[in-house]
Amino acid sequence: MRIHATINERTLRRTFREKKPGRHDLTIIDRDLPRFGFTVARNGTKTFFVRTLRPVRGPKMILGTAGELTAAEARKKAAAAIAAAQCERETGPLFADFAEEFMRRRAHRWKLSTRQSNRHLLERYLVPFFGAMHVARIGRADVRRWFDSLSGSPGSANRTLPVLSVMLRQAELWGFRPQGSNPCRNMRRYKTTPRERFLSLDELKRLGFVLDHAEDTQAAAAIRMLLFTGARSSEITGLKWEWIRGTRAVLPDSKTGPKAIQLPPPARAVLNGLPRKSEYVFPNPTDDAPMKNLGKRWRKLRDLAGLDDVRIHDCRHTFASHAVMSGLDLYTVGRLLGHADVASTERYAHLADEHVRSAAGRISAIVHEAMSGSGKEGES
Repeated sequence: MRIHATINERTLRRTFREKKPGRHDLTIIDRDLPRFGFTVARNGTKTFFVRTLRPVRGPKMILGTAGELTAAEARKKAAAAIAAAQCERETGPLFADFAEEFMRRRAHRWKLSTRQSNRHLLERYLVPFFGAMHVARIGRADVRRWFDSLSGSPGSANRTLPVLSVMLRQAELWGFRPQGSNPCRNMRRYKTTPRERFLSLDELKRLGFVLDHAEDTQAAAAIRMLLFTGARSSEITGLKWEWIRGTRAVLPDSKTGPKAIQLPPPARAVLNGLPRKSEYVFPNPTDDAPMKNLGKRWRKLRDLAGLDDVRIHDCRHTFASHAVMSGLDLYTVGRLLGHADVASTERYAHLADEHVRSAAGRISAIVHEAMSGSGKEGES
């Protein structure tokens, strides 16, 4: 039930006994500030509210109870909230507020790994710089200053720029920015040299010795699985026993969608030596969840092997690099790694040079012998 009155201390003292609330609280709307009012609950509690957006029946913001605020204080807070909302509609929300709304409304559509990665980039690189700026006022010069400030971390800058671009494009769709005003458009990224670090045979021997004698047997087993399969670390740490089907691990989802990881004999030997105390192959020690700190545990193992510059992702590079150097074609290597396109595998093409030179030598010898007549008919 709704009634209109001038809200003041006298109004608050009324009992409103002539208007008994039914299923819903009794609502008193101020005559002078129609989006300001208070509700009267069945127990008599009076709660001030303000609606900052039209229509009047839209969502409301709770200001406090009559025991916490006087009528004048509540009216002042209501007027300030209405003015702030009006300013926001004219200038757009602050970037920090927009970021939270963006993640709330959009992040559920992403894969968990993407959601976690984007939130990290947002909180680490974007909100500290743009947080106090109005979304509508972020211009090309602001984006350039931000991008230049990350010149010491070009990889992070390059990964974060697309996130900012998507956010500002969404701001256009939500009406916070003019259409076509995205200041990230055509921004040049930093040139970076792909890191192609992989373990040599001698380094693999040193690492193998450390893994054989490691106290952290679970981490050692996980590292062996990375080296034997070429899988991503998240695919191994999140692996479940139910996904293992003989010589394959069938993942319902991965970075590139459903994927099958081949399990050659060395990988199956590692699995056969592990206890089955959880649904996960490599459970977190403190709860029934996937292993969460393999990166930190890897750094301890690599230091013992004298491999200070080797990242855990380089185990995947090692698998791919030795596959290519052994003569395996890039298409097959890409299938083993689960690459979505061949361009991702072509980074290893230069490692096949020796194999290609050897093949070219054999083929040219066959052609030369045929042309010179020195070869026997039918030989290949």
